[in-house]
Amino acid sequence: MSTSTHSHAGSQQFPGNCTLEKALNTVVDVFHQYSVRKGLNDLLNLSELKTLLEEQVPSFLRTCNRNQAGYLDKLFQETDLNKDKEVSFEEFTIVLSKLADDAHRISHGSDRCGPDRD
Repeated sequence: MSTSTHSHAGSQQFPGNCTLEKALNTVVDVFHQYSVRKGLNDLLNLSELKTLLEEQVPSFLRTCNRNQAGYLDKLFQETDLNKDKEVSFEEFTIVLSKLADDAHRISHGSDRCGPDRD
């Protein structure tokens, strides 16, 4: 996959330079890098979601054996809320929330495989 930043024609980004605004723009840009297909934008199929995660968050997949066979298939099924075999950006935010929770646990030195303690 290309690492160049993609934006849809006429799309806008957060104008500010705050850290979180930059992070949100990056998340949208990464999603667009993998979701743009001829005639269909802003949706990921299973293969595209797998590629995105394998290329963009390999360390998270290795942790707790999340790179084991079947994990990404199950994650896709859980994330595809309307069962259309595509993941919209809104549905993709479910994956992002899991990644953010993992990153938070790791930042505290927690066992990210364990249940929430809060």
